[in-house]
Amino acid sequence: MTGLVLTGFPGTMTRQVLTSGTGATYTTPADVRQIRVLMIGAGGGGGGANANGGVVSGNTGGTTTFNSVTAIGGGGGSSTGGGAGGTGGTGGSTPTTVRYPGNGGQGSFLLLGTGAPGNPIGGQGGTGPFGGTAYSTSASGAGGNGAANTGAGGNGGLSAAGPTNFQAASGGGSGEVVDMIIDNPAATYTYTITAGGTGGSSTQNGGNGGSGVIYVYEFR
Repeated sequence: MTGLVLTGFPGTMTRQVLTSGTGATYTTPADVRQIRVLMIGAGGGGGGANANGGVVSGNTGGTTTFNSVTAIGGGGGSSTGGGAGGTGGTGGSTPTTVRYPGNGGQGSFLLLGTGAPGNPIGGQGGTGPFGGTAYSTSASGAGGNGAANTGAGGNGGLSAAGPTNFQAASGGGSGEVVDMIIDNPAATYTYTITAGGTGGSSTQNGGNGGSGVIYVYEFR
């Protein structure tokens, strides 16, 4: 957990950043009249690439919760060559929020032929408002992991199938984003921040998704 204090406004704003915890407790400072909660579900894992063709699916990212409000994690990278990337997280609970679906990951492909392949890479993971995607630029390598506490999807792996054929797995989707205002907040709230989905395990593993995060802005 990290904090920030801003002054010079009508009143004062502080910020807490919640980066981990399962069934943990956020305590509202006694003089706070309103909080803004901005959070994202965890990113999905990228698909793993198999040197003999085909890919292995990544896993879905975990759900971030603040009391009864949920932000759904992104979907894992596709399990089929040429398939779509992991879907962005969507469909969390409660109507009293502004919701933004996560971004989908880039699809997979199979590159065939005798020509030089250039420098293909596995499908890129979906990116949310906090950034955090990474990818491998190797002609045959594991996908990069989404950065911690960004909800970004992991990248797909890329594996050579012989001297010229390349199988690129798809990236995972980013988590759903929730942005809400709570007037006269309660004294405490329970929250959970989960890990990103693990990448598919294969000849070249998919990257893991980035974990979720919760920003709480406190207004006095």
